[in-house]
Amino acid sequence: MKTNTSVLVKRMCGIGMFSALAYLTTFLCNMIPNVAGFLAIDVKDAVIAIASFVYGPIAAPIIAAIVSFVEFITISTTGPWGLLMNFVSSATFSLVASLIYKYKKTFIGAIMGFALSTVVTTTVMILMNPIIVPLYSGVSAEVVKSLIPPLLLPFNFAKTLLNSAIAVMLYKPTVDALRAAGIVPKAKYKTEFNKNTVFTLIIGGVALASSLVALIVLFNKFK
Repeated sequence: MKTNTSVLVKRMCGIGMFSALAYLTTFLCNMIPNVAGFLAIDVKDAVIAIASFVYGPIAAPIIAAIVSFVEFITISTTGPWGLLMNFVSSATFSLVASLIYKYKKTFIGAIMGFALSTVVTTTVMILMNPIIVPLYSGVSAEVVKSLIPPLLLPFNFAKTLLNSAIAVMLYKPTVDALRAAGIVPKAKYKTEFNKNTVFTLIIGGVALASSLVALIVLFNKFK
């Protein structure tokens, strides 16, 4: 009983820690000018995804809800509709990736999870934008729809790709640090620097660079 309670407490502390870290990244990214005035660049989804890999898919909507709500009552200017968009985006991204990884806990499983997550999250946000954005921005649905090909589609894809790249590159060192601190259980097998690690760094680096270039181009074009 004591052991189960200890595990639960550590789990709750870990989720709280990741929630705080995800909000911190959002707070810092809030200082970056928005693209076209209403598209925010942030990397909190990468933090939430790493947490859901560590604690399982159920952590994804929990942390997404916590961070979205705290953002709503502190720094957000988009009201409850922005809260909804933030939650759906973060929960979808981290949940899809962690579900794939849960049943295929390998290097390939992680890459597959983030690849599918990038596509699904981008699709969901593209479908939601014409419905939700007009409710808080004053822009008509027709205008939002006209922005899908030149702005919304590449922005959402680049943003989710950026979060995927960060999560892929930081997952292993983050988990190693948590294991060393005793926050999560030790691995059943010893991990080491191998070809999968090299591939992870290469893939993550290419994805990171590509997404940053795309976001910079969009910002300069639609600022």
